[in-house]
Amino acid sequence: MSLTGPVFRVGRRRLAWLDEDGVSLLVPVEVDEGEMLSEAEPRTFSMASQAGGCPLLRIHLAFVAEASLRRILEQAWRDRAPKWVQRSRSGAAMEAEPQLDEAEEL
Repeated sequence: MSLTGPVFRVGRRRLAWLDEDGVSLLVPVEVDEGEMLSEAEPRTFSMASQAGGCPLLRIHLAFVAEASLRRILEQAWRDRAPKWVQRSRSGAAMEAEPQLDEAEEL
């Protein structure tokens, strides 16, 4: 496995990267989750060779649903992002949530 395409990182850690085939995304996942997805949707997901001992999920981008891809990438981010980045992100998300005024409540 070589990194020939775009690599998405959080800090120094690789979050996801384009596979050599140019149509699949590789994402580090837990073995159980990767196997479950591969069995449920073999056309879309398959397990790839491990990178540095970390199991990888190969996601065929032409077949994956946007919601599934979003969930997988969000989980990978939670697993790989440094804790201080996660804390700053959750604080920013809380600040960005709209607050309802009493007049707007149903």
